Amino acid sequence: MRLAFTAPILVALTSALSTPAHATRIHTGGETGAYHRDFCPALARELTTMGQPHTCTPSSGTRENLERVRTNPKEFGFGQLDVYALETSSGAAASSFQVVRSDDARECVFAVTRNKEINSYGELAAYASSMRFFLPPQGSGSAGTFQFLRSVDRNGIGRAVNSSVNFVAGGTDDAIRAALNRDDGVAFFVQYPDPDNERFKLVRDLGGHFVPVIDRSILNQTVGGNSVYSAQDTRIQNGRRMEMGSRVTTACTPIVLFTGATNRVPQADRRAHQDLVTSMKSLSTDTILPKTTPLRQAMQRTRELTAEGRERFLAYSHRARDRALPFIERMIERAAPRLTSASGSDTQD
Repeated sequence: MRLAFTAPILVALTSALSTPAHATRIHTGGETGAYHRDFCPALARELTTMGQPHTCTPSSGTRENLERVRTNPKEFGFGQLDVYALETSSGAAASSFQVVRSDDARECVFAVTRNKEINSYGELAAYASSMRFFLPPQGSGSAGTFQFLRSVDRNGIGRAVNSSVNFVAGGTDDAIRAALNRDDGVAFFVQYPDPDNERFKLVRDLGGHFVPVIDRSILNQTVGGNSVYSAQDTRIQNGRRMEMGSRVTTACTPIVLFTGATNRVPQADRRAHQDLVTSMKSLSTDTILPKTTPLRQAMQRTRELTAEGRERFLAYSHRARDRALPFIERMIERAAPRLTSASGSDTQD
């Protein structure tokens, strides 16, 4: 079905159609990931209808997409808003890109552990310096999210020792296995909250549980006036009855579609590029979201917390951190004399 466009959009399309008819790349993510498999094909079909052929090109994720668009500002890329915010935090980087679309869907942050003492983000933050964190490889969206969370919560998981942060070459599933093989392990990963995903079953089979990633320092983050994270109630297990552990409330970040800043596009192509951006912004969310995949069903089962619910979770996390911190501080105080003594012995040798 063709879309009905207003007169200004028709003018924009007329200008865009005057450009050479070769496919422009839209950078996505892994070939089996939702960006490449679900979102990009729907967008590419609409652009082809407009007479603007685009091709979906796989990549390692948001960071690589930003680098590719930095090199060719006429191209487009999908990414997580939190990683986009992290990578464009400097003035020069921020002025190199523009967001075309945001919040058509959201990915969620999941933390899993088998440690029964850690059931809230506050407890995880308090124990961060004594935990070992396992993540997918550097360059992945999950690794970027973890880096962003450490930067905004320096007194929480920002206290995690660098030597205790492990990037697992095998990917998310192997990171989960490594984390759930020890009492001090935590796996961080980002994905769409699809309860049918085998990854969630893997966590249950290995005796792990999900830790809500909810904290004021996280939810207060903004970029361009938009919230980087929202607190959402997500389903992690299907069943006829809502059993304990079948849902988790956690932070979710919008996906963004970005391109190069207009002033970085070659002068001869600048008008056509900006007209195309305008046209892409006019598309409805329903047009871009896949219509018959489990992904759409999973997103329909996810809901944003009310203001009251959000404050309740934040208060619980804060109390948990306050309860745990004195214990951690006592452990550090007891360890300090031993460390000093050991240091002195080394000096005498």
